[in-house]
Amino acid sequence: MKALLFTVPLLLISSLNAKDVILDTTTSLVWQDAPINKDALVTYKEAQNYCKFLTIDKYKDFRLPTMRELQTLVDYKNFDPAILSGFKYIESTTYWTSTVFADDDSEYWTVDFEKGSRSVKATYYDRHFRCVQKLK
Repeated sequence: MKALLFTVPLLLISSLNAKDVILDTTTSLVWQDAPINKDALVTYKEAQNYCKFLTIDKYKDFRLPTMRELQTLVDYKNFDPAILSGFKYIESTTYWTSTVFADDDSEYWTVDFEKGSRSVKATYYDRHFRCVQKLK
């Protein structure tokens, strides 16, 4: 069942009518897809604050994704970048998640879109980020 989830393509839904967002119909998550997601390197706190105050058209209540949510975007059949089709702004490197590392609450899990791996980084490192919200 898990392998099947990774092969489901990401679909764009035209009814969103919003620039810079993508709806993943398998998870009902609305993802930000804008130049900042490729260009900006920020600390964990900066990424968290950016998402908290982000509004795109009618979409509000953005946040950093959990590790599980961000991993739903990984396409393990692809490499550099290992991401589902549909995203325009992606860097083949690590992206912040909101999932804290159990051994050290000053570190958070990240997902690397070069090959889909995950790792733990201290909050003061600069990393990429992508905001998300659940479709209401």
